[in-house]
Amino acid sequence: MDAGNARALAITKGAISFNRLGFTYNEVNARQMPLFEDFSLDLKAGEKVALVGQSGSGKSTLTKLLFRFLEPQKGTISFDGYDAKAFTLHSLRKQISMVPQQPDLFHRSIRDNITLGADISEAQLIDVAQKSRSLEFINLLPEQFDTMVGERGVKLSGGERQRIAIARAFLEDAPIVVLDEATSALDSLTEKQIQVAIFELIKNKTAIVIAHRLSTILSMDRIIVLEKGRIIEQGTHQQLLAKKGKYYAMWQHQSGDFLVN
Repeated sequence: MDAGNARALAITKGAISFNRLGFTYNEVNARQMPLFEDFSLDLKAGEKVALVGQSGSGKSTLTKLLFRFLEPQKGTISFDGYDAKAFTLHSLRKQISMVPQQPDLFHRSIRDNITLGADISEAQLIDVAQKSRSLEFINLLPEQFDTMVGERGVKLSGGERQRIAIARAFLEDAPIVVLDEATSALDSLTEKQIQVAIFELIKNKTAIVIAHRLSTILSMDRIIVLEKGRIIEQGTHQQLLAKKGKYYAMWQHQSGDFLVN
């Protein structure tokens, strides 16, 4: 819900600050430990940050707090120095793109699934399809951009659905991008294409990547290792390996290119 003084503010740089957050899913039960307690994390404008950690460490909750799907009980989140609550929800959310693990597709054409009702030219549509590495497979479909994708996109493969979601994000051109980049079910060629599209997408943006595969993590400016709502390690891939701590242990327990998650 919008605060009384909320306005349609613009995020021009993309700096994010989580400042002394306190958050619990169960406010009624005082005995339940909060997930985040006095949690702080600053992202510079244009920084690419990976969040890694076991299930329940707080990775997904942080992104829900970012979009204000959840509100912290204590502390603040700010964008370019503006408190998140100073933004209208609509203006805030349209300035953060989300590429989810399982993209939602509608039983409509590929064109409709990329544009989501936006009035764009054919040249723009082809441009975002090309950047997201979707154009090649779309051109092979019987009706190309006008091909119906079926209920929840059932007529497309996982990799094709993921690329449609990336095409949407290119079209949105938001200054902040959140990627839940689960490419674990994809073959290596498709995964490489998606990685190329992802790096193109986040090139001049602030990016938060909930990381499952090491191939993305290696290129991040910083890796944040979370455990039960706390940052236990942070640094580049090489710095964290040198520490021989939790991240190093996760690396040792990987299978192929995957982090235990």
